[in-house]
Amino acid sequence: MKILIKSLFFAVIFLSQVYAKTPQTNPRIDSYFEELSYEKVDFEAVGMVCERVAVREVESIYPSANFRIVNGISYDDKKTTIGELDVVIFNKTTDKVEAVAEVKCWKSFKGALKKVKDQRVRFITNLNKNIKIYDKDGNIYSKAQFNQVQKYFSISQAGGMNQEFDFELSLDFKELMDLRSRLLDCRAQGRCPRR
Repeated sequence: MKILIKSLFFAVIFLSQVYAKTPQTNPRIDSYFEELSYEKVDFEAVGMVCERVAVREVESIYPSANFRIVNGISYDDKKTTIGELDVVIFNKTTDKVEAVAEVKCWKSFKGALKKVKDQRVRFITNLNKNIKIYDKDGNIYSKAQFNQVQKYFSISQAGGMNQEFDFELSLDFKELMDLRSRLLDCRAQGRCPRR
């Protein structure tokens, strides 16, 4: 009997240690991990995971049948980069920009919203100057494509709409950082981007 009790005791200890080392899955981030693990994107920059999730969630408002969403359009004065637009939504019929969204997933909603507003003003101010607008793939855009933007909006992690953001993601800050960690671990192990 003592041997049976000892065996059960060690089995419980062993299983509890194995369970503690097994990463817990979260269905809310599992589907995003599945999608994003195929992308050739460097998730080292903290904001990149938020931007890629934002692109997917904004598609519900701007469906791909009518709109093309581009993540990461930069603009510069031919000497230095002035800024970057996180999410740019083009109307497929007109090839003009319908909306521009700035994505900020920060612990401080107040600081993030201030940064979003500053970035918006910077872009609108520089749109009247001699700037070059391009994306990561080298595609060049004209200033005329941006002259009738219907909407500028802000995006944060879950909870941001109560803090004056226009749109919030379905994941909270911790979930987004967990997703980023999983993507970085996958890349470090040579399993991501998947094929």
